[in-house]
Amino acid sequence: MNYIFLFIAILLFSCDSTEKQETKSIKVSGEGKIRVKPDKVILTLNVSFTRPRMADAVRMTQTTIDSVVSILEKYASTENDIKTSSISANKAYEYRGNREVFIGYQASQSIDFDLNDIQQFTTLTGRLLETEISSISNIQFGHSKADSLFREADLLAYDDAYKSAQKLCARADVTLGTLLYISNTEHANNQYEGNYYGSAINTYNKAYGGRGFKISPEVLEFSRTIVSEYSISD
Repeated sequence: MNYIFLFIAILLFSCDSTEKQETKSIKVSGEGKIRVKPDKVILTLNVSFTRPRMADAVRMTQTTIDSVVSILEKYASTENDIKTSSISANKAYEYRGNREVFIGYQASQSIDFDLNDIQQFTTLTGRLLETEISSISNIQFGHSKADSLFREADLLAYDDAYKSAQKLCARADVTLGTLLYISNTEHANNQYEGNYYGSAINTYNKAYGGRGFKISPEVLEFSRTIVSEYSISD
């Protein structure tokens, strides 16, 4: 009796393996792209002072940071739009001739700010130039609905992959079957092709005042790639 059960088990396993081996499939990729105008700007503001006494450098840096934050609060949509780093203070040196010379203590701090109304950029930077910030080291354009745009790009990429599979099957004279596998190849890297002002805008701790910067950002491109696998039959 045990031999009979063993024979049946081997037969079922053999049939199952044969079915798996006979499964035919086709794997395709598709791309989805959405182009939109940016509606937000991300700024990185730096404040730094070097003074003979560390206490003076820290005090001046903190005073300037406080004045910058009070301005940013008027343009912020939520409290999360303003992110302030911890203040740091270290000895500062510069090369004079062939040797390094101690010139005092440098205190520095930075602020990342999300401006969710791009139309306010010129006005905001005009206000910031009235303070003693050291530089604007990063200007990055983005979109407030980035997550939704990525999801829409995913759907476009899937449609593109499905159409490719249909065309290939029609050309090869085979029948397209069910979806076996699907993957977003960029699920861990939700990035879009934006644009930056790469070089820092240095203000050297001087309050200039006047009008702020004007910008003409390029269109942002949200791109995703989908890989799909379908069964096929003759």
